Amino acid sequence: MATSSQSRNDSTLDIDVDNIEKAIHQLYYDPHPGVKDSAQRWLLVAQRSQQAWQFSWTLLAPDKATEVQYFGASALHTKISRYWIEVHPEQYDILRTQIFRQIFAFGAGARIVLTRLCVALSSFALNTMPEVWPDAVKGIIDTFQQTDIPQLDATHRCTALLELLTVLPEEFHTAPLPQGRKGTVRHELENGLQHVMPLLKTLLEQQDSPAAVRLQALKCFSSWVQLKVPLNDIDPITEMLFQLLQDPELFDLCIDSLINVVCQPIAFKYPLSIRKVIKQVLQLQDHLSSAVQDKDMDVVQGICRLAVSLGENNAKILLESKGEDRQQAVEFTNLIIGFTALPGHYPVDESISNIPFGFWYILQDDIVSSDQEEFQEYVRVFAPVYMHLVEVMLTKVQYPPDEEYNSWNAEEKEHFRCYRQDIGDTLMYCYTLLREPLLNHLYAILSRIQEQQLPWQQVEACLFAFRSIAEGGDYGDDQCVTDLLRLLAQVNMSHTTLASTALYMLGAYSEWLADTPEALGTVIPVLLSGLNDSELAAPATMSLKDICFECRKEMKPYAETILNASQEALRRNTIKARESIRLMSIIGFVLSTLSLQEILSYLQLILTPQLQILESAINEQPTPMTKSTILLKINMLSNLCSTLDLKRPDRSEEEEGSGSGTRQLPTPDEPQPVLLILQQTLPILQNLLSVWILDVGVVEAVCELLRRASRTLLDDLQPMVPQLAELIATIYNALPQSAILDLARQIIILFGSSEDVSTAVGAMFVQLSSKTISLFPARAREHTDVVETFMGVCGNLLKKQSSVFIREGCNPAAIFQCGLMAITLPENPTVKSTCNFFMSFIAQSENNPVLGEVLTQHGRALVELVLKAIGGAAPRTVVETLADVIFILNKHSFTHINNWLRELMVSPDLNLPRVTKDQREQFAKTILRNRVNKRQVRDMVTEFSLMCRGLHGTEYAEY
Repeated sequence: MATSSQSRNDSTLDIDVDNIEKAIHQLYYDPHPGVKDSAQRWLLVAQRSQQAWQFSWTLLAPDKATEVQYFGASALHTKISRYWIEVHPEQYDILRTQIFRQIFAFGAGARIVLTRLCVALSSFALNTMPEVWPDAVKGIIDTFQQTDIPQLDATHRCTALLELLTVLPEEFHTAPLPQGRKGTVRHELENGLQHVMPLLKTLLEQQDSPAAVRLQALKCFSSWVQLKVPLNDIDPITEMLFQLLQDPELFDLCIDSLINVVCQPIAFKYPLSIRKVIKQVLQLQDHLSSAVQDKDMDVVQGICRLAVSLGENNAKILLESKGEDRQQAVEFTNLIIGFTALPGHYPVDESISNIPFGFWYILQDDIVSSDQEEFQEYVRVFAPVYMHLVEVMLTKVQYPPDEEYNSWNAEEKEHFRCYRQDIGDTLMYCYTLLREPLLNHLYAILSRIQEQQLPWQQVEACLFAFRSIAEGGDYGDDQCVTDLLRLLAQVNMSHTTLASTALYMLGAYSEWLADTPEALGTVIPVLLSGLNDSELAAPATMSLKDICFECRKEMKPYAETILNASQEALRRNTIKARESIRLMSIIGFVLSTLSLQEILSYLQLILTPQLQILESAINEQPTPMTKSTILLKINMLSNLCSTLDLKRPDRSEEEEGSGSGTRQLPTPDEPQPVLLILQQTLPILQNLLSVWILDVGVVEAVCELLRRASRTLLDDLQPMVPQLAELIATIYNALPQSAILDLARQIIILFGSSEDVSTAVGAMFVQLSSKTISLFPARAREHTDVVETFMGVCGNLLKKQSSVFIREGCNPAAIFQCGLMAITLPENPTVKSTCNFFMSFIAQSENNPVLGEVLTQHGRALVELVLKAIGGAAPRTVVETLADVIFILNKHSFTHINNWLRELMVSPDLNLPRVTKDQREQFAKTILRNRVNKRQVRDMVTEFSLMCRGLHGTEYAEY
């Protein structure tokens, strides 16, 4: 047998038993991955072939290797499940008998082969019940019980039957049954429950049942119970499962079975059964206590999984309990708290306390979403539970001693970080129920810890809790927060982790500070002190940035302090790059509160040293280190330009007045500071690009700087537009990049209609277009990201500044032809972007003679390419976008598409072999009739595409 990939993919290759066995041997034992892959592909072809109906039985011969037998059973299942139409009705009984014989033959043989044979018979049953095989479940049981099978003892006979009954409902969930048939088959299976459950109950309650039988019976029960079984019908088995939990061999399967019982979507219909299960779970507390004492974490985790699954899926039943049931519901929630409170640090000492997080959210969510009267009652009952939970989490969130934490590996530390975040989310949920009493309780705990000078971990845990609650956006009582900030000044911040949490907490209260600005005098010195420590610079700058953003109008009294501290931090150069960049955002926010003269004075002190470093790096030999310095300084400038704005759109009329504490807006003669920065830095950037113009990272950073500056300046950028336009064209001609096109789009949209600079803007667009056109066709595949962005930019400009397309030097026909080539590129985003360009072009051509002429000349080629793409040349994922192009043509250029579509449908150039002439003509007629409903056009095109690809009516059409 040939081993090449090409020969294995050839469906005409001889498919016989010898070749199959050789391929299987290669798949399992050949050391070369290429040979394995080739063998696997060939075996897939063989498995789907017509010959599989014959060779499957031969491969199941007892003298064959197990892997060969397994392939034979798998091939049989594939043919039955996916190619059932090939089986003639007269062969149904013979096929069923043959499969049963094989199952009997392998009942005591290789388990994996037996399982595949059972899956094959299950698929047979699903395809024949009830029309051909009525009461199939009973028939399966009767066949095993009544047939003489001398080669199987009672245990193997029983486990083989249970294996078949186990996989039957599992196969139902995965089998490719038609939607209309699924309901019928489900009904038949549910009827089969009356035969399965008594059998399982008998096998489980017999004390002398072999362990293998009990294990398989539990698996079978777990499988069937997922078919929406009425819980009251299986109460006896459920009770038995709780008894069997005492057997270590059966424990895991019993837990899985019980979880499947309580997680049924219809479980809420049987509150009495659920409450019985709750009571039985509570009776496991002695078993649980023993497991915790013996450190048998597998048992602890199993009971935890069961309790949490029960609670998550039946939270409303817990809430709606009355009398004794309510007392049990509260006891049950306290049981779950016990899992959260397991001793030790997650994830090193234990890995269970994270499991209940989802339960606490669901229970809280159900309480919050109840009506007002119920809400008050639920809070009254469950508030003590949640308060207890908070106290437990204040312990679990604590860091271990430093020497222990430092011994953890990176993965353990990351798991602990995520665990703390989950605790933070849970604390936020607790606050939605407990409100001010929780804040007061936390403050009381923090005060006590501070008075008694307890370990820093306990202080940090309280501050973490306050931060988590604040991040929810609701701060509660102002007095409590004021007291917290006052107490914070007394906390010893000598430990870095504690200080970091404190700084992050202050940032979380940024919105509260905007409403209580008098507290800023306490907060800002604490944050600025963090700039003196490289390990605290990150939380200090992040929080300070949040506060400066939220409290912009209140920052002027603190401007000098913040700016001096920031200048000193930059001068010392001890903070990391990200903090330096973030610090420039802070400087921009604060400078925006000052007069222009003050701003310029500070910029001279703060910005000049940074520009000097940038110029020095430019003049050095290009190295990774100099590049790193250049990127840092450019990014710092970008952040400054994005926040330094004297004409903020968020400035209210009241703030813009001349009242106390505010400053007058700049007069029309006063320039925006960012314009002055840009004028100063543009020569430096030009010098930079003369050296680094071919470096993608540097060019992207420069474009981002200019984009942010232009977004801040808007119309005030106009004096610099000619210089920027020239620079953009120069960069793009040297190395086309998406970032340059995005910057150009912003400038063209802003100034494309401005008489003073429209010539420069138009010339820039012409140069960008010419350079992009030059990429086609030879280099377009190397620059699909650029092509995608260019098409997106053109589509955007057609909607907002279409005049640039008719300026002197612009060639819309060439751009259109580039689109025709771009639509054939393999990347889906590029195709979608190009389609959007064509839609904008077509819509604008209706009122623009120049564009209309281009569409008249090249529209037929567009329609032909779209039809070919729909017919299979493009992935199915872009078919709807392609349909939109047809819809827009139909809407805005009906006469043209009417002619083009009719011509192409009979043209030999349009190769669509799987659709007939009548189907083509019918498609064209239905499309041309629908000029209003885009959704209908999409559906029509999708259906036609499936027909062209030979997928219409197949299961693959659904994916």
